[in-house]
Amino acid sequence: MTAPETLPPSLRDYILKSNIALAVSQTEDDAPLILVNDAFCKLTGYSNEEVVGHNCRFLQGPDTSEEMRQPLHDFVDGEGPDNGRFPILNYRKDGSTFLNFVFMTRLLGAERKPRFILASQFDMTTALRRSELSHNDEKLRRVLSDVEQIGREFGLAMVGSAQMIADSIAMMAKLSLDEDER
Repeated sequence: MTAPETLPPSLRDYILKSNIALAVSQTEDDAPLILVNDAFCKLTGYSNEEVVGHNCRFLQGPDTSEEMRQPLHDFVDGEGPDNGRFPILNYRKDGSTFLNFVFMTRLLGAERKPRFILASQFDMTTALRRSELSHNDEKLRRVLSDVEQIGREFGLAMVGSAQMIADSIAMMAKLSLDEDER
């Protein structure tokens, strides 16, 4: 397994200090997690020791549809663009569910091959309320900007993040409008 020490120290430190739920997995094998932060543990109810070394599928449960699972599986297998956003029904350790809006980016090494997958998780169960959308969007913009800068310093590339932000904002606005129509 790839140890978190293989991440650039400033990136590892940033992830650990972030208030956004962040996780890093390796791209080999079954994409096991190599690093999660406290915000991830708080969101999911699992401790660091319980999740490192495991694929994030442990967050899925009986009501997580195949329609939600497949795009995540395809992304982890290297299909499609280097950024993606995926709504998925996840389960906390206590069994409660939450709609997790996962933003994933492949971190590319100097040879432009994926080295890691960085994933940020947002509990959209309550965040669909219009008042929280702009707050979450701003947090996401800051995280992506900071991570891109750190990545550039260490030769990691995050392709298309600006478009990802624009697409994500549009998707959240649509979800908010759909929620208001119910």
